[in-house]
Formats: sequence, C-alpha cells, structure tokens
Amino acid sequence: MEHAYIHLLHLLAGHSTWMLAVVFLAAFLEAIAVIGTFIPGSTAMFLAGALTGTGSLSLAWVFVWAIVGAIAGDGFSFWVGDRYKERIVLLWPFRTHPEVLDAGQRFFLKHGAKSVVLARFIGPLRAIVPVVAGMMNMPPLRFLAINILSALLWAPAHILPGVVFGASVLLAGAVSFRLVVILAMLVCIVWLSFRGAGFLVSHANAWSSAAGRHLGSWACRHPGPLGRAARRMLDPETPDATHLLLTSLIVLVAGALFFGVLDDVVSGDPLTTIDLSVYHFLQSVRTPWGDTVLAALGTLGSSVTLIVLTVTVALWMLLERRWRTITYWLAAVVFSQLLILGLQLAMHRAPPNELMTSQYVFPSNHVAATVIVYGFLAFLLARRVGKVEGVLVAGASTIVVIVVALSGVYFGRYWVSDAIGGAALAYVWVALIALTAMWRHPHPPAQRPFMPLAVLAIIVLSVGLQLGVAMPTPPDSAPQPPPVQLTEAQWKLSDWKRLPCFRSDMGGDHKEPLTLQWVSEPASLREQLRAQGWVEGTDVSAHSLLSLASPDVSAVSLPVLPKLNNGVPSSLVFMRAGESREERYVLRFWPSGYAVDNGTSAVPLWVGTFAHERLTRPSWPLNILRIDRDAGPFDARAKAAAGLGAMVLAEVDCHGVPVSLLVSPME
Repeated sequence: MEHAYIHLLHLLAGHSTWMLAVVFLAAFLEAIAVIGTFIPGSTAMFLAGALTGTGSLSLAWVFVWAIVGAIAGDGFSFWVGDRYKERIVLLWPFRTHPEVLDAGQRFFLKHGAKSVVLARFIGPLRAIVPVVAGMMNMPPLRFLAINILSALLWAPAHILPGVVFGASVLLAGAVSFRLVVILAMLVCIVWLSFRGAGFLVSHANAWSSAAGRHLGSWACRHPGPLGRAARRMLDPETPDATHLLLTSLIVLVAGALFFGVLDDVVSGDPLTTIDLSVYHFLQSVRTPWGDTVLAALGTLGSSVTLIVLTVTVALWMLLERRWRTITYWLAAVVFSQLLILGLQLAMHRAPPNELMTSQYVFPSNHVAATVIVYGFLAFLLARRVGKVEGVLVAGASTIVVIVVALSGVYFGRYWVSDAIGGAALAYVWVALIALTAMWRHPHPPAQRPFMPLAVLAIIVLSVGLQLGVAMPTPPDSAPQPPPVQLTEAQWKLSDWKRLPCFRSDMGGDHKEPLTLQWVSEPASLREQLRAQGWVEGTDVSAHSLLSLASPDVSAVSLPVLPKLNNGVPSSLVFMRAGESREERYVLRFWPSGYAVDNGTSAVPLWVGTFAHERLTRPSWPLNILRIDRDAGPFDARAKAAAGLGAMVLAEVDCHGVPVSLLVSPME
C-alpha cells in the first residue's frame, strides 16, 4: 500500500495535469452518500489549489473539473434518493444509524431548497441532503439549478485558499517573506473568524444546556432575588433563554480576561514579553505595500466609520421604537470611554511607537469603540436573521475587530495586551447591553433579512468615500537606532557577553543556544557559506510541495521552517545535507544590533544557531523535522566551525553554552 502511495505521488509530481482527474474524482465521491464521509475532498481541493498557485496547473481547468465533479456527485445522490426512496431506510448504514438520515431530513425541512447549498459546507450533511432531497420529491430541475449554484460556491471556497498558500510559498522564496506574512495573517484572520463563529454557534445548545443545569441547581438552593432571576432566565417559556445564558457567559469570560490582562500589565509578566516580541516581529515585516493595505483596512475602525454606524443604529432603533435599548447603548459607549480614559491616566502606559508620546494606551479606547459599535450591531442583526446568516454576521464582525486591532498593533499605536484589554472590556459592555435588551424584549423581533446587506452597503460607502477623498497616511515607524559599534578587541575580550546565549520565542522562553557570533557583511557571509556547500532556502516546485505528503522524502527536500528570536525572523537561513537522507544541518542568523569596527568600516555582528535536524518517520504524513537533542551544543559548535570556513577568533563560554567568535577572512 505504501509503495503504491509513493508511486502515485511521483506520478502526480511528474504529470501534474493528472491532478485534474483526482480533483474530479474527489469532488464526485465526496458528494456520494455514505462514501463521501470517508473521502478527503477538501484536502484534494486544497492541494490542487496549491499546485495552481505555483503555476503547475491551470486555475480555470481546476475550477471546471471540481465543479463538474461536485454537480455530478450531488446529482447521483439525488437520483439514488428519488429512485430508491422507499428502500433506503432498510440499507446500511441507515438501517443501523437512522439518526443520520433523520438529521438530513430535519435540515432539509428547516431550510428547504437552500439546504442543498448549505450542506456543501457541513461535513456530516454534505452527502446526505441530496439523497433526502430526492426522497422528499424535490423537482429535478429545481434541484439541478440549486446544485449548480452550490458547486459554483463550494469549489472556489476550497480551492482558492490552496492557491494563496502555493503562491505564498513561491513569494517567500522569490519575492518577499514580508509580503507573505501580511497575506498569511489576513487569510488566517478571515478563516479563523468564520470557523470560530461557526464553532460557537454549533456548540451553543450543548454549552447552554450544561450551563442551565448548573444554574438551575444553584437557583434551587438560593430562593432570593438572584435565584428568582436565574429561574426566570431558565424558564422554557422565555424565547431567548439560550441567548441569555450565552450572553451571561460572555460577560464572565470577557471580565475574567480583562482582569487577567490587567494583572499581567501591572506585574509585567508574561504578556508584556509577548507584546515586545509581536511588535518587533511586525516591524521586521513592515513594507510600503503592507502599510498601505493595513492603513486602508484600519478605516473600518476610523472615527468617521464608527460615527456613521452609530447614527445608523440609533435611527434603526428609533424606527423600531426601542427607546430604552438605544439609551442604554449610547450610555454604555460614553461610560466605557470615560472608564477607559480613567484607566489610561492611572496606568500611564506609553505606546510602542516612540513618535506617539502624547498618548496612553492601556486599555485601547480605539479597539474598545470598534468592539462596542460592531459588536452591538452584530447582536441586533443576529436576532433578526436566520442561524446561518447569524454566523456570517458574527464572523464578519469578528474579522473587522481583529483587522482594526492588527492595524493598530502593526503601526505601533498600542501593544497587543492593550488591544486585548480594550476588546475584553468592551465585550463586557456589549454583553450587558444585549442582556438588558433581551430581558426587556424576550420575544425575538421581526425578521429583517435585508438589514445585513443594507449595513454592509453603508460600511462600504463610508470606507470608499474616505479612501476616495484621501488615502490614509500610515504613521511613520519609530526610527531604528544605529548599531552599537565595538572594536574587535572589545568584542573578543568582554563585549560578546552583551549578546544573548539562547534564542527566545515569542513568550521570552529560551530555545536553542546561540552558538555563533559572526562578524561579516551579508553578501560575504552568503558567498562564503555557498563555497562550503551550504544552500540558501529550498526551491519550490510541484515535487517539493507533494513531498510534504510523501513517506519517502529526504530531509533536504523539505522547506526550512522560519524561526523567530524575540519576534524577529531569521534574516539568513542556510541548509546542508547530513550523513543520511533523514538528516540535515541548518544555520540561522539574526542581526544583533551591534557592529564591529575593523579599522576601515563597521561590519555587522550576527548571532546564529546551528541545528542538526532529523526526520522522524513516526511523524508521517506531517513529515516534521525535529532538532536532534542527542547532539549537544559542544558537538554543534565543533561541526559548525569546521564547516563554515571562517576564522575563529575565540571560543568562549556563555552560561554553559560554548560560543564561537567568527570573522570572515575577507572582512
């Protein structure tokens, strides 16, 4: 079996157009009843998209075959349901697991024809709903139209993320690591926001039931006013009992999060260490392109946009005669901003960007205002639309908040902990407003399915006008201090101690020892290492992408994973083959902030790690390379020094870590 799998991967790598047949079969089989449960169609679509992103496949043909396969698969399942509607319940697995078919029927009865579209994106129902549609006598022509629409939506949703991944890998090797980081962050924000919203909604009933049991038990033991309020909340006659419970949990969780962040900020550990690492990382990947994109996205949380949405919500509530709701909300907006201002004056915390010295930033009033406006707006919309539309609204609201917060952290307006603290405090206020509104108006309001589109149009118009009048000017980054200059004698005798002995992760924990300190210009360092057999990075192709899933791959065929030191990505990365196919040696270098004066010029001083990485077969199919812990720092130092061709000025001991002080011969 393994031999056949390896052979298949080699065939696909050598004849990437054969992947189109895999795309069709995966899309077709994933939609077949029972079989579709075991077919990783989404994985095949992502892999095809990755190959497309590298230029190995045509995006148009990938779309065509994925859509055709999806239409054919759902069509076949519909035919089976229509042809054998009376006998399906007697067949396996429906005979032994009737709840699977029951779930599909309930979903179809609730959502009607649009269930064919929705089920495409819900794993357990994907291959069941078309069968149920056939059993329930849905007109074939109507099913065909909905089937085509669902395939047109499903295929891009699963293929395009792979395209972005494949193109990003190419960009990382050929254009700019920084560009890839910005793209990856934005894609991850969108994906995680919608997945998170869907996860919360799908588990809402189970969580609310568990919370209801505990709250009911507590209410029975406390007959006072709080107990009566809890019993009223649990009353099944209360239409929004579940939402009341969930909103109450949001108040508790957000409140606990805020006080936890506040404690870390006051004590200085450990969140403040992460603050510094994240800021250094974002500053290291800043580009003019990234500045423009994030400045434009930050307009979603600008004062103009927030005021426009506030007026929109106020007018909306006035038209619905929700006088108390709008009063509570406006009071919460004003009071929360005053509370945040008081906290900022008490904390006196300066922003990371040194050019913004006139502000205090904990907690962030900018993020808090964005959460209050968009969070309350999402609450109003979610109560007036269906469940699926509510997930989209919640996901979109979360995306906006995260993007606005990211923009502020990226430009150094505030720290990560400031954004988290402001968001947590604001979500407490939003949840309290929502609780008050549901308490006074327990019956769900009239459905207004057009309102999300109307609000979206208002946001697009507001942002578009702002960008059309004047593109936002990104704030200047704080000037980077020049490197500290040392003489070679000072560095060799004592100043090497100024540099860290270990690489630090985002949380400040020690990782691999920094066994190398090397004085060299970047071009000279690259030239010298190449002369010693080291290669910089890994070429990207269809072969290298498919090798990620191969059980017979060599270590040097896999990409070198990036690593950070105090949030700063390694500027120089090199690799060389080891003694066997499962081993390789990796060098990573980071700027130290120091330069050594050689008498004619100041040459940069780099700190570096030497890693002996080994491919552990039990990790397949992930093909994870792990650092060989059996090779101690002394062995690593010796192998590195022997294979670099540099002049060794001294061998020193840095708190038990042997460090080689190196100089390039040509420097």
